[in-house]
Amino acid sequence: MASKSKKSKSDAKSSASSTSWYYLLAILPVPLLFLASQLLQTTISSPSADHGSGTMFDLIATRYDFINRALALNLDMSWRHRLVKEIVGAEGEIFANNGDGESIKLLDLATGTADVAILLGKATARYNSPSADSTVLGLDPSQNMLNVGVTKVNQADLSNIVSLQLGDARKLDSLKDNTFNAATMSFGIRNVPEKEIALCEIHRVLKKGSSPTVESKLAIMEFSEPGPDTGIMGSLARIFIRHVVPAVGAMLSGHPKEYMHLQKSIKEFPSPPDFVALMEGVKCPIKGGDDGEELDIDTFGSFRVKEVVNLNFGSVQIYVATPILNKYVKE
Repeated sequence: MASKSKKSKSDAKSSASSTSWYYLLAILPVPLLFLASQLLQTTISSPSADHGSGTMFDLIATRYDFINRALALNLDMSWRHRLVKEIVGAEGEIFANNGDGESIKLLDLATGTADVAILLGKATARYNSPSADSTVLGLDPSQNMLNVGVTKVNQADLSNIVSLQLGDARKLDSLKDNTFNAATMSFGIRNVPEKEIALCEIHRVLKKGSSPTVESKLAIMEFSEPGPDTGIMGSLARIFIRHVVPAVGAMLSGHPKEYMHLQKSIKEFPSPPDFVALMEGVKCPIKGGDDGEELDIDTFGSFRVKEVVNLNFGSVQIYVATPILNKYVKE
């Protein structure tokens, strides 16, 4: 009995020792990544505010999807599915009124490698009326990202629905006014220095109608640093964004400056309340109505944010809005 008791204590001690080593090995990367992040910040010059342009993404295009999945712990596609659901509806409600042949036109800005455009294309293929010629247009300022996206669209057999073009959200000159039923933009608006200009261009190309059945939508998905009210998981997400993202992104991509920009752009992006205020506070010039006539000079365009969906412990938000027309208040 004494021998058995001694052996049992020995096994328990060995098990506890093994468990301690497992915990040590599990947390060991955290300080190493923190040190790597600090080293990057002290040795690499801080990227400019407009660094997140097409040329930046041209450098990382071929590994972009792989690094995205790694940094988001493979959660990013579930976020994109939720974004598309906000636009299309759980049962494809946006296509409910196109049975008479009216086409639905969807726009995905900063489409990158076309993840969201493909999801919109799949929803269109599933819910669209056979009599309607509905389409998805993806725009991005990086040609290399689009090249990857075109391959993915072809592999998904969606080239008859989804088309990709080079384009900048701040200058949608090739798109007509009041054209699109909905627009999406995922993880792109923070890379646009002139956010108000981009929002006004989106407002211009979205359909504006007085009836809820023709009301268009805008859904913007973006990162933000979780605030102090998000609890311990929010604090961990904030540490992850500040230190793990730039270090791991730099190692996986070989382009540390690009992932320093990612961390910096998230840190400097407005808080959710501030971004809602920005969207609802824009004053977009209105050049003409649906009938082509000039509107009153006291009319301006803006957005009404209907919902803010918080994901991933407050580090990801989806802003769901509709374009509206307002009147300047006369004193």
